[in-house]
Amino acid sequence: MNRIFNLLTSALPLVIIGGLLYAGLFIKPQPQGAALARPVFERGDRFYGLAVEQDGRAWVVGSGGKIARTEDSGRSWGIQRSAVDVSLQDVAAWDGRHAVAVGNGGAVIVTDDGGNLWRGVEAPHNKIANKLMRVTALAGGQAWAVGEGGSVLHSTDFGSTWAQVGPEEDIAWNDVSFRGERGWMVGEYGRIRVSNDDGASWHEVKSPTKMSLMSVAFRDAENGVAVGLNGVILVSHDGGKTWTQERFVSPDQSPQTIQTDDRLEAGKVYERGRLEHLLDVIWDGERWVAVGSKGIVVIGSTDASEWKATRLSPDDRNWYTSIARSPTQYYLVGSRVVTTQEMKAL
Repeated sequence: MNRIFNLLTSALPLVIIGGLLYAGLFIKPQPQGAALARPVFERGDRFYGLAVEQDGRAWVVGSGGKIARTEDSGRSWGIQRSAVDVSLQDVAAWDGRHAVAVGNGGAVIVTDDGGNLWRGVEAPHNKIANKLMRVTALAGGQAWAVGEGGSVLHSTDFGSTWAQVGPEEDIAWNDVSFRGERGWMVGEYGRIRVSNDDGASWHEVKSPTKMSLMSVAFRDAENGVAVGLNGVILVSHDGGKTWTQERFVSPDQSPQTIQTDDRLEAGKVYERGRLEHLLDVIWDGERWVAVGSKGIVVIGSTDASEWKATRLSPDDRNWYTSIARSPTQYYLVGSRVVTTQEMKAL
């Protein structure tokens, strides 16, 4: 009996090993539960451009060619397959089906079916630099795009074909905007150009700053605002012929830290010795709203003579490169994507 017991005991490890080998080779475990869906907005994402329609549908574009779309005013978002893997700097839409996005490497992509399919299109390449910063869509399928190397591109067929307007030059144009036949471009070193004939010709106007201007918007053909680095704010009431500089105070700035104009150029915003940049400005139908670095949101009066700074929350230090408004809320993109129904100045 002992002999049989010893034999069984010595064979037991071999039986266990054999069972494990069989399970590993022939038994395939079945997955349990649903797979985790990849989030639309991931850590490390950066979004630079934004296009919002009046019905609340919107596109956002950003790093790595990423494109996201909402059909329900930002309550849910979905990823759309991009035609490029370079960072997209801006997007503009003519309607719910037609849109164009531009970005690094002179990339231009368009859609005519609401983003189900984005396709790359040829655009003039610049010998100096190839980064398109902003694009705007106008009635009748027209579009304008601007960028580094003096790039000024024009399309008349919903972005399918593009033509360079004017010569290449060693300057970055950071934004372009139109109201009727009048257009405005702003860029490096505070430079401003104006067109009075639908962009057929452009002429330079005197600027009161050498700071790079990042965005320009007009509420009508006469009254406009441009914003830029170091918190600069420029205002025009004559269609962009002349500009004056305004200023505002950071919400972090105590009265003891406010510098006098004889020491610092007016228009800068100081946060305990640090400078804040303004990267986009819009007219929201009632007032001016600008956004930028360190979570700054600056609200201007109707005539752009008074400006007050705030944040979406007291501890918000995100940076925002673009803002837009639908009839019900604001959209902001940058180091995050956020919607808010209210924009209150402190």
